[in-house]
Amino acid sequence: MPLSPGAADGSCDGRSANAFRGDVHGQLVQARDIHGGVTIHASQAPPLPPPLADVSLDAPRPATAVRGRDGLLAVLGREMRAGAPVPHVLTGPGGFGKTTVAAALAERARAEGWTVFWVRPGDVAAGMVEAAVEAGGPRREAERVRSARHQALRWAWRHLDAAPRPWLLVIDNADRPEELDPENRPGDQLGWMRSSPGGFVLVTSRVDDPLLWSPARVHRVGELDAPAAAAALADHAGLAELAGAEELAGRLGGVPLALSLAGRILATHGVLFPDAHALLDRLREDVGALDGLAAPFVPVADADRGLLSGVWELSLRLVAEREPKAAPLLRILAVLGSGPVPVPLRRLPLSELAGGALGPLDEASFARAVNALVVHGLVTVERREAEAFLRLHPLVAETVRAGLTGTDLPLVELAERLLDHQRHRDLRFELQALMAIVSLRVRMHPADEDAATARGRASTATTTAARAEAFRTLVSVGGTLLYLGRPEDAEAALAPVVAAAEEQFGRAHPTALPARHLLAEARLRQGRVDEAGRSFRELHADRAEILGPEHPDTLDTAYQLGLIAIRRERWDEAGEILSEVREARLRTAGEEDPLFLFAAQNLSYVTMRLGDPVSAETGFRRVHRVRERVLGAGHHLTTDAAFYVGRAAQERGEPAEALRIFTDVLRNWEEQLGKDHPQVETVKGRIAEVAGSDAGTPS
Repeated sequence: MPLSPGAADGSCDGRSANAFRGDVHGQLVQARDIHGGVTIHASQAPPLPPPLADVSLDAPRPATAVRGRDGLLAVLGREMRAGAPVPHVLTGPGGFGKTTVAAALAERARAEGWTVFWVRPGDVAAGMVEAAVEAGGPRREAERVRSARHQALRWAWRHLDAAPRPWLLVIDNADRPEELDPENRPGDQLGWMRSSPGGFVLVTSRVDDPLLWSPARVHRVGELDAPAAAAALADHAGLAELAGAEELAGRLGGVPLALSLAGRILATHGVLFPDAHALLDRLREDVGALDGLAAPFVPVADADRGLLSGVWELSLRLVAEREPKAAPLLRILAVLGSGPVPVPLRRLPLSELAGGALGPLDEASFARAVNALVVHGLVTVERREAEAFLRLHPLVAETVRAGLTGTDLPLVELAERLLDHQRHRDLRFELQALMAIVSLRVRMHPADEDAATARGRASTATTTAARAEAFRTLVSVGGTLLYLGRPEDAEAALAPVVAAAEEQFGRAHPTALPARHLLAEARLRQGRVDEAGRSFRELHADRAEILGPEHPDTLDTAYQLGLIAIRRERWDEAGEILSEVREARLRTAGEEDPLFLFAAQNLSYVTMRLGDPVSAETGFRRVHRVRERVLGAGHHLTTDAAFYVGRAAQERGEPAEALRIFTDVLRNWEEQLGKDHPQVETVKGRIAEVAGSDAGTPS
């Protein structure tokens, strides 16, 4: 539209008839004169408002019935309807079903007419503001306060508190609690987690730290019990009944995510896995195969929460953000705590842990690393009397081990050094750890001579060294099996090691010699005295020639020859051999030397069998005192010496004293060795003898 000089929205001065002042909307056309060109000036558009946050507040819908959580859902439902004075928090490891419980509660709330707001991690503030808008807050005001955190907090909670309909607010996967409030504890209720008269607030998080959430009420979500786990597995498989469901659910540890993955595999791959038994066979040795079979069902973006490996890796990343040492510590614990026996805290001395894979470490940083693992549900602490143990869920340990690669070999070597530090102190614990180490060494160093040759001489040497380490680990397995009273299993483990070591390194190699010794000992403990005697005589000659007659290993073989003489009841021969071993070790190592104590104890046994239980008891008590001082009162070898003190009391005709000693021995051995150990049966037999004998009647 043409504008005239002097118009209400413009002005013209005398200096320039072509000048214009005033607000312009759209485009202003200026003509220099009626014959000149025309210049068009585009007006500058005002800045566009920021786009509205695209926030989804829709709750996920459970794909199947929610099993095993009826009690928890009942509690949450009651608290929700009653108007809880504090927020509630579901904690537990990833994959254990916290989100599923929250989604089931959301279904119930929606059915009862409640509004449900589901806020996801990553941008909690945007979700909370959007929830307040849906609760009645004007959007124009929301956009104005959105960028100011404190204003947004006050504005959102004011509208949520005054909402016309009751609501359920779920803040899911709050695994970084600082997102709820970067300045205060979430439990202070100064941030996005607060109680409200308008509704019920439920938070899910891997962070199980009551002090962080207090005074909120914390519910720990664990694995499913056996019936619920089997039913959940069948649900995910789409079957009313599933053959083998109980066994497969047990293999998966009742972990809901694992059950979901297994069910989907069964539903999709019915040809490969017609029932749970078939899938169990596939997973029996390698639970990591579960992820590979289920991977096509899980979007790449959800891999960190949709696959077992992703769940634990996400937990490790979250832990490492606060405590970098926690991640390598968990991997070490996954090696040591690979079975049902937890890791004794005393088997993790700082003197052995510091340096290497964990770097510098002091008591405070170690405590922080352990606490970080506990808080994230990856490790639990158990206490027995005055001792603490660390336990991993078996599926967590197995999945973490499955993710170890060759770069993690220093962690495996550190785990083995930790076992060597207190060898034969906790036999069942040591055996499970050694078996895991053997498996990892084999996987990390496959025996491939052709590939090694192609990589050159240095790589061949590395492979040879790796094999030698694996052989040494297997030898340790055999020794532990012997201590556990399983000589048949020990022989099965050691025989191929001896054959391979002799073939690759020779009979006199440092790897072959101890393997030969333990193999002969395994045969001796099975009663094959002549066979064991031949093996020990050959080994003694080899060791004496290579190591010298008074080397500890040579004397250890001589000691075994003394035991063979005892088996044959050749008491004089046994006494002569054992006396030589005892005196040699006393001269060079002192009375705390383990071989000295073994020889002294068995020499006292010879004395007892020759008819002098009083002198024998003196010898047994001496061994017991030294072992108690060096190993501790509860060690199985200290208890072994106590057993022979009891035997001497029995021989002296003191059944009451013998019964008291044998009863203590039984309790200690059942705890240390297991109730099925042959020595446990032996002491039970002695108890029965003493209990049924007359006072003063020797056995």
